[in-house]
Amino acid sequence: MAWSVPRWTFRVVLALVFVLGLVWFAMSWVHANDIRAAFLIPAPVFDDYPLTVTNNEAGRITVTRSPWSEREGLWGLDGDDAYAQVSTIVRLEAETVERGLRTLEGEFSIGDSARIDPDAYTGDPFTAHGIAWEPLVIPSEIGPHQGWFVDGRRSTWIVFVHGKGDDRLTESLRMIPRLVEQGFPVMVITIRNDVGATPSSSGMRLWGLEEWRDVDAAVQLGLRKGAKDVVLVASGFGASIVSTFLHESDQIGVVRGAVLDSPVVDLEGSVIRWSREGGTPRIVGWLGRRLATVRFGMEWDLLDQIERADEFDVPMFILFGGEDPVTYPEDIERFADAVDPLADRQRFEQGGHTDLWNIDQFRYETVVTSWLTELLGTE
Repeated sequence: MAWSVPRWTFRVVLALVFVLGLVWFAMSWVHANDIRAAFLIPAPVFDDYPLTVTNNEAGRITVTRSPWSEREGLWGLDGDDAYAQVSTIVRLEAETVERGLRTLEGEFSIGDSARIDPDAYTGDPFTAHGIAWEPLVIPSEIGPHQGWFVDGRRSTWIVFVHGKGDDRLTESLRMIPRLVEQGFPVMVITIRNDVGATPSSSGMRLWGLEEWRDVDAAVQLGLRKGAKDVVLVASGFGASIVSTFLHESDQIGVVRGAVLDSPVVDLEGSVIRWSREGGTPRIVGWLGRRLATVRFGMEWDLLDQIERADEFDVPMFILFGGEDPVTYPEDIERFADAVDPLADRQRFEQGGHTDLWNIDQFRYETVVTSWLTELLGTE
């Protein structure tokens, strides 16, 4: 007698497959939302003050110890009513760290809350460095974007594109003095959805898929204002925008070179690592990224600069950290190898993501200005 499978068994299997598929889709939908929240929504770099000031006297300040407050180098210390720079670590205790202090605004008192700020300066070029500047209004395709303009002697202008965050003009304050010293006019620009810029229809960060047009508008404005050509300087998120600009813009002929600090060379790869570190199953992560493409317009392949390396045709200077948690240094090395011989590189072993200047200010400024001199010559 032949054995037969009961008809209800097929129904149970089909029902189980349907339920599992529905669960997979629901989890992936939620994961796509998480990707949007973590990577695509404009937001401040920091939104809390996790440190507490426990002492402040004689040019030294003591704050609670954290992975940020115990890092060597020069950093900003941002409080509700004060801003300072912290430098040399004087004493490292189990719960606190004492560092050299240079107060720039206000005064820190015991009990104040604070946070470490990689921008290291606050205000504008004049309040930070005594450098004259004028407001800049960039007429982009979606509306005006504000910025700063610092005049200079050279006909080659620097266009500075900030990294992650929605209010980051101050990131440029770290390098503006050396660039001005070299004679470069500097345009520091905002990007759509920044504070002081026009919001896009989606309100999302697309890592250059749309934002490259804002760089294009800035370059065109520079040419109208007298620039002969430009060098693009960008970090992190901004480097991704500049990379897409270099693929898409009709203005490439006036770009002499690009300085890319901690570039995100494969956004999908960074998202994959972030998902895995968060414990997301691979199958959920994969479908979540596909849903992000459909729902949010994320074209991951267009943001894979390693695969698009043969499309670059301008000299680049790539700076990156040996401890970068966003784009692994091995990936940046692969990118630099793929772009070779257009790319020069500098690796800062103790550096993380877009904090290379903080780790070694002298080396950073020296190698960037030396590369610019080699590329453009002296005045």
